[in-house]
Amino acid sequence: MNTGHRISQQGFTLIEVLVAFVLLSLTLAVILQIFSSGLRNIGAAEGYTRAMVLAEAKLAQLGNETALASGETGGEDDIFSWQLVVAPYQAESADTEETESAIPLYDVTLEIQWQQGSRRPRISFRTLRTGVAE
Repeated sequence: MNTGHRISQQGFTLIEVLVAFVLLSLTLAVILQIFSSGLRNIGAAEGYTRAMVLAEAKLAQLGNETALASGETGGEDDIFSWQLVVAPYQAESADTEETESAIPLYDVTLEIQWQQGSRRPRISFRTLRTGVAE
């Protein structure tokens, strides 16, 4: 019993399926790139946060657990290497006469460096500390 009407088949052609796969793969590539750069940024933020915590600890020890005196010290702590430089503070004033203070000031510089992948980020801290009056 063929009535002469052709039954149309519903579905997708091969070209439509291929185009859909190309669009899907491009979308997934963009999404993966966004996630991977986000993970890289999280790793960088973690490194800087840990370096700042180490710097806070080293600066808190200075004058309490270690003497506040001119000189250089350094060391390694986990993945971090650090260098602490303490020097007498030299005021940069336009006045030609120098004023001596009863309480000495020290210029303190702390540099921390660590390995993060192929990069070696570095962070530097600088502050003034008061010494003990003589």
